[in-house]
Amino acid sequence: MRFLLFVSSLLTLACAASYPNPIAGSANVNCRDPATIYRPENQMYYTFCTGQGMRIMKAPALNGPWKKAGYVMPNNCSKVDIKGRCDLWAGDVAKINGQYVLYYSASQVGSAKAVVGVATSKTMEPGSWTDHGEVLRSTGSLGFIAIDPNIIQANGTLKLSFGSHMSGIFQADLKDIKTLKTKLPGRKLASYNGRPHVEGGFMYKSPDSPYYYFFFSDGITLFGNGRPGKGGEYKVRVGRSKNPNGPFLDKTGDKLTAKMPQSPAGSLALESHGNIYAPGGQSLFRDPVSKRDVIAYHYVKKDKGGSALLGFNYVDFKSGWPKLVEKKVIKPTKPKPKRMDSSDA
Repeated sequence: MRFLLFVSSLLTLACAASYPNPIAGSANVNCRDPATIYRPENQMYYTFCTGQGMRIMKAPALNGPWKKAGYVMPNNCSKVDIKGRCDLWAGDVAKINGQYVLYYSASQVGSAKAVVGVATSKTMEPGSWTDHGEVLRSTGSLGFIAIDPNIIQANGTLKLSFGSHMSGIFQADLKDIKTLKTKLPGRKLASYNGRPHVEGGFMYKSPDSPYYYFFFSDGITLFGNGRPGKGGEYKVRVGRSKNPNGPFLDKTGDKLTAKMPQSPAGSLALESHGNIYAPGGQSLFRDPVSKRDVIAYHYVKKDKGGSALLGFNYVDFKSGWPKLVEKKVIKPTKPKPKRMDSSDA
């Protein structure tokens, strides 16, 4: 059976190894680890980017124009108590109980000392955010690192995933947006002790599929113009499960936690193609305008290198696995102005 699954996955890969280019309109937008959501009240898309104060970008459509709106943190720094509290990483945003909730991480680079924090807003506009500070912290003693948070509400429970290559990516249940319910480090969802360059875990449930999908970035993300060996650059892998607690399996039936150094677990969802190099730092959301699933990620141009750029693609889950597809961008429809009649005069 394992052999048949392997052959089947190879045939699937052979048929689906091409990827569409990112949706036009963000090729000149610098953004690392994007988290995107749509706000219907003002018909705007918001994207949050790694960096000082957590930068906010806004656009009236996925294909732009994207403009810098400001920052989440009013003084560019979080209230969490750690070195690096002004340089906020890999946010994730969701609407929970009528408010927008943004999880972020701050870390002491080069160590396992890191914090996941949370902020809330009714509108996502700069100046509207309340920083609630620390949700969880890592020191290295429990074998995990508190970075790259991702929130999902599944079966009525908030579930927060976090972690990276130190010993894997974990998941903990929350009582509310800030209070842990699960003893740390929680459930392991992906990777194993010693597997390098695994980070950015993101769980997603499309209404078009019965599965929960767990995406993660695998490989070396790029800063500047340096390049790893061929195939060593960032790419996005995925597994799936009908249970949000896992285990998550790839197309060959291997658990994402399996120790397989020569052929790492996780099926490819997105990799370098054409002039798109080292895509990763991904997040997904359901676009209510197009009624499609969307993946957001960063990448660099293969021919130029440089800073991380913002990319979007539509994703189709109807086959049971995510497939990037090329579709026309649908823009929000502006409400028609109310006509006045004699009774309004």
